[in-house]
Amino acid sequence: MSLADSDVAARYTADELERLLNAGALKRIGMGSRRTCYRLPDGKLCLKCYRSDTEIAEGKYPGVSPAVPLAAAVVREIHRYRFNERRNTCCQEYRYWLSLKKRLPSKLMSAFPTTIEQICIPNYGWALVEELVVNADTTPVRKFAEEWQFADGQTKTMLLASYNALADALASHAVRFYDPPNVLAQRLAGGSFRLRITDFEPASRLFFPIDAIPAVARLKIRRRFARHLRNWGLSPEEAVA
Repeated sequence: MSLADSDVAARYTADELERLLNAGALKRIGMGSRRTCYRLPDGKLCLKCYRSDTEIAEGKYPGVSPAVPLAAAVVREIHRYRFNERRNTCCQEYRYWLSLKKRLPSKLMSAFPTTIEQICIPNYGWALVEELVVNADTTPVRKFAEEWQFADGQTKTMLLASYNALADALASHAVRFYDPPNVLAQRLAGGSFRLRITDFEPASRLFFPIDAIPAVARLKIRRRFARHLRNWGLSPEEAVA
């Protein structure tokens, strides 16, 4: 699935997205501490934006009662940066995606959304309209760990090899992606997989952003990916055994 940025911009206007959100017409398909993701009606795109005030009230674990409040700093960030193009996480992610698009080889760049467009929605702030990553049969993708857990031996070997290749490529190009639990395994036609990344670190959250130094970023990436495997009782070497 591939869409040109111009196609994205032409498909949905800010006012149209506002109407869809206000009407509750969009299916929510994910929500993190700061942002929510909705499936758009065409089935090929999704919308990411900061949580609304109602979603902030849902707390850290939506559906859990009583609600566990979000950290006060997170709530302040949402309110403060909703309309701040420089500091809004969606805008930062968009700018980082553009920079990656200029410098990464096409094979590694294909792990990221094929298209992203930023847009400012009147009462929701800056948001992203981007590729909706689904399986070849249009079913929702699962995280790498979930696919690996239920895979047979041959598929596990293939998934682990892909995981190691992705980690090596990210580290080689010093891509700031430090959340391997968020790697998705997209099922392709014919039964193969492509590992995908739909949420990535647009800006360093360190007080002193030393991971802006490529060597530091590479080390951090390798450590995080290796730790994620160890949590499953695995090691990188097993993927190539």
